Amino acid sequence: MLSLLRDPLGLDPLELDGDYLVNRAAQRRYPIIESIPVLLEPAGLGPQNRKFQRMYDWMSYGYDFAMKVGGVFSGGKLAKLRRLLATKLALKQGDRCLYTSIGTGADVPYLAEQVPLESVELVGLDLSLNMLRRCKAKIRPYENTSLLVQANAERLPFADRTFDVVFHVGGINFFDQPAVAVREMVRVARAGALILIADETKVVVEKNYQRSPFTRAYFKDAPTDFSPRDWVPPGVCNPVYEEVWKGKGYILTFNVPVS
Repeated sequence: MLSLLRDPLGLDPLELDGDYLVNRAAQRRYPIIESIPVLLEPAGLGPQNRKFQRMYDWMSYGYDFAMKVGGVFSGGKLAKLRRLLATKLALKQGDRCLYTSIGTGADVPYLAEQVPLESVELVGLDLSLNMLRRCKAKIRPYENTSLLVQANAERLPFADRTFDVVFHVGGINFFDQPAVAVREMVRVARAGALILIADETKVVVEKNYQRSPFTRAYFKDAPTDFSPRDWVPPGVCNPVYEEVWKGKGYILTFNVPVS
């Protein structure tokens, strides 16, 4: 699956050279750390992305435990929501799926309920290497058909029209350039592909993240005037925006044009 990867600066093919992926023409080398290709150009990260990369790196140590606790207090509503997202993807055997902001892989078990994950190619991408390290355990049963990559979703390291499904959950509200990230999702998706983006609404940001002692330092200046529908490029098919979980979350879906 390493053959799917491209140099994020120019999208040239890469060659495997030991523990590196190499663009010989441009003389650029990208390390592979603990089986995770690091296709990241730190100088290309904006201030928001750098800030939240640091946040998710330290949050990774307790993230899964926090999700379990949150699931209990939600009375199973979080699991229901994740299951809804997985169902909407309508994955089928033979699909190639890109999951940006995969984090620790909390959604992977729900994807596996919908389709045998060994029958699809799953690429998980995140800005936080520590989150990806914890994701490895969840995809280990499918390691022959999956790949984790550290990269910037605003500069996806894949060729045009590579994926049948593109899936994003969480974090996009605070990207430096969310509309650019969505255009990148469209670029790497095949004709007719479904793109699904889900995140929390500004209600959660204002009432939870900006007040919690664990997160308010990162979110105190975070924008709350984001409008996900404005990120969708013109010409896509079947755009649908819906709010769920009593207005705390949103799901945005659309299809890439066939021609």
